[in-house]
Formats: sequence, structure tokens, C-alpha cells
Amino acid sequence: MKRIVFVLITVATAAAVVVSSRTSIGADAETAPQSAKAVRGASAWVPIKDEPAPKLFVDPPLAYGLSIGVVEIQYRTENLRIVAVSGEAATKVTPRVGHLHVTVDDLPWWWVDASDSNTINIGGLPVGEHKVRIDLVDATHHIFPGQTKTVTFTLPVALRHE
Repeated sequence: MKRIVFVLITVATAAAVVVSSRTSIGADAETAPQSAKAVRGASAWVPIKDEPAPKLFVDPPLAYGLSIGVVEIQYRTENLRIVAVSGEAATKVTPRVGHLHVTVDDLPWWWVDASDSNTINIGGLPVGEHKVRIDLVDATHHIFPGQTKTVTFTLPVALRHE
């Protein structure tokens, strides 16, 4: 009988230790999920008063793309949704909307990226040094103050068209 009681106490103690360690490890290892608003930003259905200024973040070109002759530049924005709308009326929309202007090697022309794909792709540039300027603009094509980023890079190989 003593042996059975001893075994039961041992098993109960071991179970308590396992549960305790799982709880403490799980609490440390897992963080609480973030809300949709914390990750995605404000709802498109609710006007925002005193919106913070939009911000543009641009990464250097992806190494793999450069190695095959393609420029792939990832970006993200804060406090602005990239959409394909333009005109004066769109400047009054909240949350704020806009798009990107992309210029290569100081050429006098640019193109619009309104896809919000998070990556600008450029192919067909010659081997050598290049510069890509990315402007975050409003729906009337005006650059938001301080929201121009320039990325310089060397393209080691030309894109092969087979």
C-alpha cells in the first residue's frame, strides 16, 4: 500500500512539474497575437482625425534579383494606402491614399506604381551603377515632404532574354 501511495505521489508531482514548465515556457515563447488594427492600420471605413504624416520605407535591392539582372526593391508605407486613384477629391479621403513615382538614373520621366505589391521590379538595365528614386505622392502627384528615397546599386549582370 505504501508503495502505491508513493508511486501516485511521484506521478502527481511529475505531472505538476510538466504542466508548470509548459505554462512558463509557453508564456515566454509565445506572444499574444496583435490586433488587426495594430498590424494593418486604421479601418478604411472610419475617418481619421489628425492623421500622422505618411512615411515611406525602402530596402536595398534584393541580392538574388541583382545576380540575374533584375532589380527588386521592397518597400512599405505607414499612414497611407497605395491605391490607383487620383484627383483633388481623393486628397480628402481618410485613411490617406496615394501612390509611388519611380525614376531610374535621373531620367526626365517616371512611372507610377499604384499596385501596393510591396516590390518594385525593373528589368533590362545595362550592367553597371544605377540609381532608383522612389517618391511617395498624394493623389494629385505631390510628393509628401521628406518621403523620397534613393537606392543606388551595381547591376553585375544583364538580364538574359531567352
